[in-house]
Amino acid sequence: MALFQIDECDFHAHRDAEQMVAECQDFTDHLIVAEYLPYSKCVAYINVRTLEQVIYCVELSRAGYRIVAFDFDKVADEVANCCTIYPSAHQLLAGISPLYAEKYGSGRVPFKRAIR
Repeated sequence: MALFQIDECDFHAHRDAEQMVAECQDFTDHLIVAEYLPYSKCVAYINVRTLEQVIYCVELSRAGYRIVAFDFDKVADEVANCCTIYPSAHQLLAGISPLYAEKYGSGRVPFKRAIR
């Protein structure tokens, strides 16, 4: 069961990014909706610093979560072309944080409450 999977009928990127941050911040070192990148109903950005201190800027769209930079509030051309899209926050965090994956990657979903 993938929590925070994108619901096509009720998608609002900025709202969903804020909800993801509220639910997942305990599983990262730092997690915040990007303050200096534009957002809309279709796309928003999330700054993530993993438990291993690796920094990412992640785009959230209807397609899912996609890494777009290795710095906060940035979209890097060479990274933005990345085609790996994670359909849920759990899969994103398991994919970028070995410590998270070690603890929760085997199917146990740690989020505070089930979302959709």
